[in-house]
Amino acid sequence: MYRSVGLIAGLLVATARIAGAENTLCQTAALIVEGGTPVARDRICRIAAREIPKLAACNVMVPEGLTIRFDETLPEDCIGLFHCGEAFVRLLPPDLMAESRKPERAFSGVPDDLYFDSVVVHELTHAAYDKVECPFSDCSATAEYAAYAMQVRSMPIAGREAFEAAAVVDHRITREELNATYYALAPDRFAQKAWLHFIQREDGCDHMGQIMGGAVFFDEEPF
Repeated sequence: MYRSVGLIAGLLVATARIAGAENTLCQTAALIVEGGTPVARDRICRIAAREIPKLAACNVMVPEGLTIRFDETLPEDCIGLFHCGEAFVRLLPPDLMAESRKPERAFSGVPDDLYFDSVVVHELTHAAYDKVECPFSDCSATAEYAAYAMQVRSMPIAGREAFEAAAVVDHRITREELNATYYALAPDRFAQKAWLHFIQREDGCDHMGQIMGGAVFFDEEPF
């Protein structure tokens, strides 16, 4: 049993020392994980191996060559940050992410391990959306819609139910409720509405394909 696990792990990751720091090259999408512990880096590779094909099945194509760096110095209330145009994500390590969680947030009912994995999917989705040409000065609402929808979709049923239990929204969500201003003022409620809007579509993944193809936006040019 243990040898089999070791063989599987060996297929998922390859470790190398670069510039004095230990990094991990994942076999899925040539993803590079920097910093953190070997266990945490290997966890990212396992998440990528499991979730990138699931994202692709929903028309979200994660590009190759993305770098995820564990960073303990992210701004307050920031657990992950995708750098647009750089194929680069900064992410809190799992233990610090768990410590930073607040009870009143949208994902507070989701267990720490499921939450961490889902945040990785959130950032992978941002990386996939980065290739979409934005016709406005900013497409943050559309990018966050896609990231939150795929984040919740990635969780097992128990995680999704915990997330949905915290939502107090019970009506059909309109596109007008999902804009950059609403996201800036109420990001947790935006996340809840994004997920509800996604699952209220006749085919959510077809809808996501339109988003990733640049045919659907939740943003508009400010006056």
